[in-house]
Parts: sequence; structure tokens; C-alpha cells
Amino acid sequence: MLRKLYFALALIAIVSTKWAGVSYAAQHCCPRSVLSEAQEPSARTNAIAAMSSLNTDAVRKEFNISGDKVRIVALPSPTCPRCRSGHGVIGEVLKNFSSAELQAILVWEPIQQGDNPEAAAQQALAVRDVRITQGWDSDSEVGKLFGETLDLHDLAWDVYLAYEPGIKWEGRRPPVPTFWMHQLEGVDPKLLLCENPNRLSSELGKLLDQTK
Repeated sequence: MLRKLYFALALIAIVSTKWAGVSYAAQHCCPRSVLSEAQEPSARTNAIAAMSSLNTDAVRKEFNISGDKVRIVALPSPTCPRCRSGHGVIGEVLKNFSSAELQAILVWEPIQQGDNPEAAAQQALAVRDVRITQGWDSDSEVGKLFGETLDLHDLAWDVYLAYEPGIKWEGRRPPVPTFWMHQLEGVDPKLLLCENPNRLSSELGKLLDQTK
């Protein structure tokens, strides 16, 4: 009888572990738990002014104002290592293309412990360009809407979306991107930015060529 009980408990533990793994994988390849890296920006931001807040209306307005340009929209966490790497990719894209026809919109979100407006302002210093519009979305309301657009069944974050000129955001949800990449688990692995960071630059270059 005890042997059967031990077997049943072991089986439950195995199933629970597998289920937890699936749930975790569906979220992100960067853990939501406290990371040593995640604490570093907060420790350095005491003297940094907090990033200004924004909401869906502000992002929609900026998206449509720059509607005649190629746009890259990103939704990173300021302390997630992979998000910071993705932020660096955006910086490289902006260096590669000096065109005034390219606009970047960054919506920083609270995903990791340690994410806050000050940490976002600190990370933003790593990539400076007059073509960047960015702000802090404390409620992740923009990420939730993009999550619906991308059919992620969760809020969108650590995603990088490219839009060709002429696309407008007219309804409640943002429009489907012309092209996009991500650093998520359980989503198309062919679009992983960390596996092929040059592809984002290549696709944006194609869109910019169309504006000439």
C-alpha cells in the first residue's frame, strides 16, 4: 500500500513539474524570477530622472503621426537581459540606417522585479537617437493590446515590430505588423531575434528601400 502511495506521489510531482515547465515556457525565455542582473539598473538609477509615463492613446497618436515613415515598435522590460540585448539591436538598426524615414517607438513595461521608470530611463541611455519616442507603461495596457494583435494569449513584451508606411492604428487594437520578431518561448522560433538579430535590420532595410 505504501509503495502505491509513493508511486502516486511521484507521478503527481512529475506531472506538476512538466505543467510548470509548459507554463513558464509560454511566458518567456528570460525568467520572471529575481535576477542578479535585474537588480543592477535599480542600484544605478538613484540619480536618474524617472521616464515619463505614456498610455495607449499616446502610443496610438505617435504611431499615426509617423504614419508616413517606416516604424519599429518595441515593448521591452528595462532589466531583463534579453530585452536589453534587443534594445541594443534597435540601436544597431538606427546606426545602420540614418534615414529620417525611420521612426522607433519604445514602450517600456514592468515585467521583472526591479522594473520601474527609473530603470527604464537608465536603460534608455544605452541607445540615444532623435528618432526614438519612448515612455513607461506602468499598467502594460499597450502590451496587452499588442498581445491580442499578435495572438499571444498574454501581454506582448520583448517583441519587435516593423510597420511599412501608410499603416494606421484606427481601432482599439494596434494593426498587424508588416514584420515582427520576438524573444519568447512557445512562439515561432524562426522569428527569434536572439537567433538572427541581423534579420530585423534586413527587413527594415527592405521597407526603407520602398520609400525611395
